[in-house]
Amino acid sequence: MARRICRTLRRAVDREPRARQDTAPWLCYPMTADDVRHDLSRYDLVLSAEHLQDRSFLLGNRAGFTLYLPASTQHRDATLHGSKWYGASGFGQSFLEGFVIWVEVDGAPISLDRTCQTGFVMRLDEAIRVFRAAEQEVRECYFVPNGVQAVVLSLEGDLAFEVRPEFEMRYYQAFNHEFSSYGAEQHGDCLLVHNRVTDAGPLKEVMDFYGAIGTILPSTVELIPEGERLIHKTYLKDEAREKAIESVYIETGHEVSDEAPIWNRYSTQVYSPARFRARGPMTLVCAFGTTEDAARTGLAQVRSGLASMRVEKRAIIAHELTEGVVETGVQQVDDAYAHAITRFNDCLVARDAVVHASGEELQHFNAIFAGNKYFMDAWKRDENISLRALLETNDFETVRAILDSTWQFQDERTGRLPQIIRAGESLVYYSSDGTLWALHRLFEYTRQSGDTSLLQQKLSIVQHFFRASLPFVQCGLLPSGGIVDPNYLWETWEDTPFTPRDGYPVEIELLWLTVLAEFSTLIDDPTVAGEMRETLQQGRTTFEQFYADDYLYDSLDYDWRPRRILTPNGYLAFDLEYPLPSELERGMVLLARDQLAGRRGVRSLAPRDWPAVFPPAFLDDPRSHHEKNMASFGIYNYHRGIEWQWFNAALVNGELLHGDVNHAYRPYTYSLVDGVLHDAGMGGLSELYDEHGQLGADFQAWSMAALIESVHRFAGITVDAAAKTIRVAPWIPAEWPYLRLRRRVNDLRFDLCYEPNQPSGHRLQLHPFTGESDGYTVALGVPLEDGRKIHAAVLNGRSVSVGEWTYDQIRPGAGWQKAWLIVPLSGDIDLQVTSV
Repeated sequence: MARRICRTLRRAVDREPRARQDTAPWLCYPMTADDVRHDLSRYDLVLSAEHLQDRSFLLGNRAGFTLYLPASTQHRDATLHGSKWYGASGFGQSFLEGFVIWVEVDGAPISLDRTCQTGFVMRLDEAIRVFRAAEQEVRECYFVPNGVQAVVLSLEGDLAFEVRPEFEMRYYQAFNHEFSSYGAEQHGDCLLVHNRVTDAGPLKEVMDFYGAIGTILPSTVELIPEGERLIHKTYLKDEAREKAIESVYIETGHEVSDEAPIWNRYSTQVYSPARFRARGPMTLVCAFGTTEDAARTGLAQVRSGLASMRVEKRAIIAHELTEGVVETGVQQVDDAYAHAITRFNDCLVARDAVVHASGEELQHFNAIFAGNKYFMDAWKRDENISLRALLETNDFETVRAILDSTWQFQDERTGRLPQIIRAGESLVYYSSDGTLWALHRLFEYTRQSGDTSLLQQKLSIVQHFFRASLPFVQCGLLPSGGIVDPNYLWETWEDTPFTPRDGYPVEIELLWLTVLAEFSTLIDDPTVAGEMRETLQQGRTTFEQFYADDYLYDSLDYDWRPRRILTPNGYLAFDLEYPLPSELERGMVLLARDQLAGRRGVRSLAPRDWPAVFPPAFLDDPRSHHEKNMASFGIYNYHRGIEWQWFNAALVNGELLHGDVNHAYRPYTYSLVDGVLHDAGMGGLSELYDEHGQLGADFQAWSMAALIESVHRFAGITVDAAAKTIRVAPWIPAEWPYLRLRRRVNDLRFDLCYEPNQPSGHRLQLHPFTGESDGYTVALGVPLEDGRKIHAAVLNGRSVSVGEWTYDQIRPGAGWQKAWLIVPLSGDIDLQVTSV
């Protein structure tokens, strides 16, 4: 039965043989970080030159600083990059545009660009462009060390190199409109570059930018004359996007913008004050900061410690892959998961950062940024939705730090947390769902980790939210829209004037009723707790007004009239485990397959309802859509028909509850795997997907978190530290030969290994290896399809009688059910089952 075992498991078995009571091999040995670190290259993504168009990569320092570049550059410097968002940036600040690089062959310079590029390698810890020049392979390698705002460019090849760094030091959401503040000076073997912006963001703040640039080994630095340092840039991809949006103004009847800032600006100037020359191999370091000392210190740290920084980067990646391990035996799935979790942790999770926001400096700031490009901010809605990825991968320490940073700056009147923490802007409180997601994640963290100290520390803030919210409640439901500003009606994730949804949006009420149930027994104010319980009872009754035959209405207006359109918002009930009638849940799952499942994500509005919200002139225009796939035209249809990938995990949950495993996999999980490997951002998932492909940020946190969560859902694991219970019910797609992963409850870590032997056999092993397992019970679930029943079972060498099993009630329309066996967790578990 155990013939298919992943490589790391084979090594473990070879290294530590252990006698078992049965004759079948023991699969579940803990994998160590050393196992992974020595084999990181197995995850390398290798692309040939013909597959580099529109591909990009992202590297990060784990503290909010990233390098985002295309896999291949254009030949002309003026159009080197297709988008203004490429380069190196930190919280609120852009620093570096990129590099123009030449090699000298027979006295003539050859530009390293797409004309001589032969390939690209995306590793977990670095990105490599591969070229052919003078019959030599030349490699251009990029690396970002942890904890330092620095970019390391290494050039490999026995040739003379010339590098011209190009700087764009600006507030990240606006182009510079004057360039006289730029300056550069050479100090020995260091080039110092600086700029000052005096009107950053709505607060018109002053921002200082410094860069310290130098090589590891000796090089020649040539300062460029002052009059030649500014280089004009045109971003052709951004220009095409602007023209596409403006082309349908007549058909839509609206002159709307894109969702991105400065969307209609696609030309500027960048600053390039010097050239660096050296014989290869050559390593150039660019370190950045808001002060000269910070930049110089960063350069010195990298110069002296680059080798150890590379080792540290690989060790941390290996540790996180080990702690959050998932292996399926399908290389594409395992590669996509490894890249997504690494890009997520390295680039979008900011740990112990220092940021300047809302007019003050925030020390020891922890957050999940919404994405790259123009989303390098702590959107509290996006952050807490994405936090599930860290819970699934057992990083309780980072989850705690982020929640600690999240639960501050509360609005006194509404009890809400800030909508967004962004450089150059004041705090605003328009989001009606961000605080609800933060509450739910705080509850999940407490239940899984067993740590009640954070909840106690934040309890007064939590209580104030409920105390402030209850006076707004009508018939048990929490209203949204016009709460902070009577004219600001779009307070949900669909945050544009085209989707106001004022009244009672379905996902707001699902979240509201969920957190009422979760916290009503945790609040220590008996009056507030009593009101919460009464509100919950009344709200659940009122919520039945959302029920349609086979879906939930998108929202009710303030006069309690339903907006009858089909959107994925109600499907968050599956994520939140909200109790709905089984017949309704089954209908929702089936309807989603036809109307909401897209090519990559989940449609934000069902095609059947497009005529209800769009004018005929728009739908009759062949540019607007092809069959059920809609094209994006900025905020006009941002949340109306375009695919969003963050909903995929909810649909996976729905299929596993009321559909089938292969529908959970193919349209909602494997589509994300394919996106990570083959769409624009290597290792990432975009914000949006439309008729023409990916859109928005190439690396969007909640989209990437959806893949991480979706893969874990097939293990069927839920844990409760206080109750000391673990439920394990794996159900895996037919394409997966096995599933192996690690989970944590409190300080107890355990590895799960599951292998089906179709059509009638199952083998499930659970190995606890850290923490205290005494007192825990495990409910072991086995999926049984087509009316099968347990025929025989062996647990740790002991026969299990048929009477020891219990069975779920068969859900309406489902062709399967689960059989359960409850056992104490007193050590290793090895369960082998056959069914008839």
